[in-house]
Amino acid sequence: MEKRALAAIVLSISILFLYQYLYVNPKIKEATKNAAIDNHTKAAAIAPTKAETSTPSATSAPKPSTEPSAATAQDIPTAAAEASTVIVDTQLYTAMISTSGGVITSFKLKDYKDKDGKEVYLIKNAKIPPLASGDTTDFKFMKAEFKTTSGNLTITGQETRQLTFTFDHNGIHVKRTYTLSGDSYKIGLKDEVSGIDDYYITTGSDFSSEGHDSYGAHNGPVILKDMERIELDTEKKLDGIKLYDGNIKWIAQENKYFFDALVPLTQTKGAQMWNITEKSIIGAIKTGSGTNEFMFYAGPKKYEVLKSVNASLEHIVDFGFFSIIARPIFWMLMFINKYVGNFGWSIILLTIVIRIPFIPLINKGQSSMKKLQKIQPMMTEIREKYKKDPQRMQKELMELYKKHKVNPMGGCLPMLVQIPVFFALYKVLLVAIELRGAPFMFWVTDLSAKDPFYVLPIIMGGTMFLQQKMTPTTMDPMQNKIMMFMPIIFTFMFLSFPAGLVLYWLVSNVLSIVQQMYINKKADTTA
Repeated sequence: MEKRALAAIVLSISILFLYQYLYVNPKIKEATKNAAIDNHTKAAAIAPTKAETSTPSATSAPKPSTEPSAATAQDIPTAAAEASTVIVDTQLYTAMISTSGGVITSFKLKDYKDKDGKEVYLIKNAKIPPLASGDTTDFKFMKAEFKTTSGNLTITGQETRQLTFTFDHNGIHVKRTYTLSGDSYKIGLKDEVSGIDDYYITTGSDFSSEGHDSYGAHNGPVILKDMERIELDTEKKLDGIKLYDGNIKWIAQENKYFFDALVPLTQTKGAQMWNITEKSIIGAIKTGSGTNEFMFYAGPKKYEVLKSVNASLEHIVDFGFFSIIARPIFWMLMFINKYVGNFGWSIILLTIVIRIPFIPLINKGQSSMKKLQKIQPMMTEIREKYKKDPQRMQKELMELYKKHKVNPMGGCLPMLVQIPVFFALYKVLLVAIELRGAPFMFWVTDLSAKDPFYVLPIIMGGTMFLQQKMTPTTMDPMQNKIMMFMPIIFTFMFLSFPAGLVLYWLVSNVLSIVQQMYINKKADTTA
């Protein structure tokens, strides 16, 4: 039974290992290769073909055109070569909004730096900037020259200001009003449109200057439909235009720590996704004439802040398959850190708190393994005696377990129960922006990144070796020798894991050692 438990742990960690080296690392290399960003790139016009909204499916619609039709060019005057720009400066971000389409062309965060110490841009080099809009044949509004009477804005504190852009031509009227606050990443957007049946409003593409930091998490477009999170893989080209109807909560572009999202506040006609390049997918919400209201949100993935917005934006933080466990773990971590003020020590305390419910189960399991070790000679004798009669062997072993009140599964269950907790905590430490750049002490300056000197993984491997030596075993000498390689294997696996996760595993090992010392001493006393 001990072998089954170890096999389960090996399998679980191997999954993480393979994920890291076969999926994550190639993503890092690819993203890093494409991380160079030009400072001033003109947004290119894209024309999605007209399609009726239906259930989610890939259609056979033609690829979006990259040039406007002749009729389009006549209907909507092209923006001037040098459009004017309104700069909006708040305590959280600096945004640039162009009169060419009345769209946001730059969005720079003030409180965050990338790994190179440079400013984090959520919008900078998009082929279509977020909030570009148009009709079913072309993004006319993006290329059209809007008018505004506003100059640059500086918004402080809780102050709220409005910025209006207008466009009138050949019976088409658009009035776009932004509502901006000095202390929020939330931007209100109201379009008053007449003279056109349908138009799209987009999330943009080529999101964020920090895309190379998205390893281990989804990077690209995502949509929340009927509370179902649907991710699109930018590595796989879509077959035509993918259409969605139903209750569209929001569409977004994301990386591990940041996102921008468009939340419809009034009725829409669905959403769609399509490729504008081989590895670039854009999302858009379809709507029509009348008053259309949206909320645009661009900023960090802070779970509690997003939840307070009350627009289901907290679902942009993806805690993975074990989210039902990960969310309480995340809440406990944030609660502890509120008083401790250091995420390293908070992880240590969280490990102790998580360990408490398992103490009786682990004690029972370790006691069972101690008893199994004592009856090991008798087990060996039975296996040798009945090696040609497996059924009789199993019956005799069960009688032996019953006689000595030993549960052969006792040592296996505690380890198996902790595996979901490990995966849940792994995801929390991987995606929580609160840990991004969070220092512990000495050389560990970022708990979300690997230990730069590999000290924690090496110490963790040492504690695992010590724990293995102390733990009772029912394996034969050859199996024991093989298992002695496990601490070495695990150490290499953990070299590239986030330092916070290694810290958790290290502390968990230390607690296991202390607990095993207690069990061994108790067993020796009662022997």
